[in-house]
Amino acid sequence: MITTYAISLTADDCDDADRIRLVDLVSDWLVDEYPPEERPAGTFVRTREGSDDPVFRVSISVNAPNASHSTATDITVVMNGSSLTFDIRSVTLPMSQRITKMNATSVPPNLVQLVQRVLRAIPVYDANRRVTADTEIIRDALGGQSVGAMLVSAPGRNLPVLIEVRDYERNTSALFAKGAGPLSGLVHSFCLDSAEAVKGFIDITGESLTSPGSIYVYWAGPRDVMTLSMREMPPASRIPEGKHLVQEVLKTAALSLAPPRVPPPPADAYLDDDDEEDTESFEDSNELEVAYESAMRRISELEGAVASADRMIAEQRSQLEQKVQVVDELVLRNVTLETMAGSMASGTIVATMKEALRIAQEKCTCLYFHPRAIESGEELEGPEPIAVLQDLARLNDVARAWMSGDLNRTSFQLACRNVGLDYAPTISDTARQKYEEDYLISLDGRTVRAEAHLRRGRKMHLFRIHIYLDEERQRVVVAYIGKHLRGKRDN
Repeated sequence: MITTYAISLTADDCDDADRIRLVDLVSDWLVDEYPPEERPAGTFVRTREGSDDPVFRVSISVNAPNASHSTATDITVVMNGSSLTFDIRSVTLPMSQRITKMNATSVPPNLVQLVQRVLRAIPVYDANRRVTADTEIIRDALGGQSVGAMLVSAPGRNLPVLIEVRDYERNTSALFAKGAGPLSGLVHSFCLDSAEAVKGFIDITGESLTSPGSIYVYWAGPRDVMTLSMREMPPASRIPEGKHLVQEVLKTAALSLAPPRVPPPPADAYLDDDDEEDTESFEDSNELEVAYESAMRRISELEGAVASADRMIAEQRSQLEQKVQVVDELVLRNVTLETMAGSMASGTIVATMKEALRIAQEKCTCLYFHPRAIESGEELEGPEPIAVLQDLARLNDVARAWMSGDLNRTSFQLACRNVGLDYAPTISDTARQKYEEDYLISLDGRTVRAEAHLRRGRKMHLFRIHIYLDEERQRVVVAYIGKHLRGKRDN
């Protein structure tokens, strides 16, 4: 694994209300950027959260089409006493056997936006100066002296200081005038915008080589500086060279910042009695933490492999959906109807949804059809009835294994995938909070929420089959057949 982006921000004198505010901020960001119903193939999201767990962590694995590497990102919020830490780690996982040149990985804009929101929500200080995503414009000698004092005498500075001296003599614009951009939270950014500001800076630091049209990065620790002179290059090279400087800072941060110490999850929430006996082999909590982090890395690697396979399956499914409708109908008729009932002629054509639902109720004996499913299904227009019947027939095979107790909720999803069903176990938080009534059904005198659903089709041919996994009676309840119910994209 290669770390491509790392940022770690710690705020002191925080309480549980601050922690909850950060957790809510990350949760809202996750819903906006990776809504459960709209995650592309090859994207996995795991969340660690508990009422007795001091750690909140979101793990995102992404395998982009035709990519040689998958990306895994961990976003962590951890409370240690009164210190609150926000940490992001992005790593790439090689997925091929070919040795190819790997281009510099840019920081996703959505991660930069998340960091900027965190910096606005929670005050984070370094060397007695608040860390922000903005570039402070310095125009007088006193401001220049303040920046110089930060280099010379600031106690315990951990972040680099980026100083851009705008070429005020030629009146050219500064590259970082609008903010630190991808370097938000990784540097203190300043722009010296006048000769007075430069003079004040030199008076404190003695840096006589400071000149207009230059960018300086003063690293933390021993005095070391990276310099970029804009005057000595053609205008077309300024932005590429500025991006190269940004990549150098990002790469250095990824190699320098240690991850926060994260305790393993509470044993009661994740282990049974037999597993608790195994933890006695660890002599102290440090060994357990190392074992836990190693297991998390292995999970990320496996998720990357599964993500790659899931993306290829989605690509194959998309190609199949683009086949000629006549070929698709023949495949559905021969495969689905003949396997459902030997008494049915292979040339039978299902013309209406009412006929498809009648056949499904007669032949899919492992499914329990709620009255709402029949009512909504008969009103459905647009998709081919044969497609609905096909999905119900495949779901019936999975339901047979569920009834026998061979499946749990996790393996149920895998079983659906094995028979070619696009299964989603949950709905978005927006749908759950704002439109819960759309997903509720009355079952045996109780009200339940049918979140799990099968997805198929696009535009006029789109439909959803919502189901409820009844663990009390070990049955699969078909709760709704119809168009996409209300969710995140609805007002």
